[in-house]
Amino acid sequence: MSDQHSVIASFQEWYDQLPPMKQYGGRPPKGIVAAALVVLERLRTDCQLSLSAHVAKGGAQIAGLTPSALKRVLERFGEHRRFLGEAGRTNRGNNAPIKDLLESLDAAGFASLSSDQRAQHIDAMQEFLVQSASDYYNLEHIQFAFDASRPIRGIIAAILASAAARNQAGAVAQHLVGAKLAIRFDGLEVSNFPYSAADDQAGRAGDFQVGGTAFHITVSPTPGHVQKCADNLRQGLWAYFLVPDSELERTRFRVEDSEARGRVAVESIETFVGQNISELALFEPGRSAGTLKDLLDEYNRRVHEVENDRSLLIDLPAAIAENDNRT
Repeated sequence: MSDQHSVIASFQEWYDQLPPMKQYGGRPPKGIVAAALVVLERLRTDCQLSLSAHVAKGGAQIAGLTPSALKRVLERFGEHRRFLGEAGRTNRGNNAPIKDLLESLDAAGFASLSSDQRAQHIDAMQEFLVQSASDYYNLEHIQFAFDASRPIRGIIAAILASAAARNQAGAVAQHLVGAKLAIRFDGLEVSNFPYSAADDQAGRAGDFQVGGTAFHITVSPTPGHVQKCADNLRQGLWAYFLVPDSELERTRFRVEDSEARGRVAVESIETFVGQNISELALFEPGRSAGTLKDLLDEYNRRVHEVENDRSLLIDLPAAIAENDNRT
């Protein structure tokens, strides 16, 4: 007869004995966490506790360990960011830890539980692993490749693309624009709010206000954003509506089809940020790295100030971090 508590205790013991990885702050490899989430999901409908039941033909990978399968489990517990691009499915190193997990569950009498009891335990184990997965995001900063031959707006686009792959483009866009305004208007206080407050603008004209101009930044424009711009106009303010390049044409059409027609500046985030940084670099390619460093240092400062999620920080490539050619 199984001691139901021993199932969770055995699982916890298995997790605590996983190899710590320095790059993950002592946490286990991400591939093992991903494999365990998917294998536990398979146990909901087929309580097979031998490794052979969970490996694909040839034994090189865990069966069913795909990005889509992992995504479904993560989202059930409220985690919508991408955890592992390839889900670790080709990593043979997952097999031994998963074998240990299955043997631990077997020894704890997992198979003797009712289907409802097994489901409850699976929920508890998966919830723990999803929380563990969430912790990794706070350890990994946004990264991008720096190419000094590219226009700065192209580098801004690369940063946003890297953020979009992690479902963080909205927050990154907001803080990039805030950082740009702060370094462009040195000495002027530019407000700084967490991204979670972006839709709660009670008492604020927009995401930012500089002088008599309100700025609205979004990667997913809606008619509601256009209405906010129209509200600004009625208040006697100018309005800037900043969206990704990919949304620019559609957003301009939407604004021109509204009461705000001809009175709202609709620009791409990439151009709005990139052009000012180019101007601050005096349009000198040799000064771009130093000026980008100013932008990203200010961005990271602002993120540190208001965001709990440190994964929004941007790692500076060496060519930027070690370069200051402005003088």
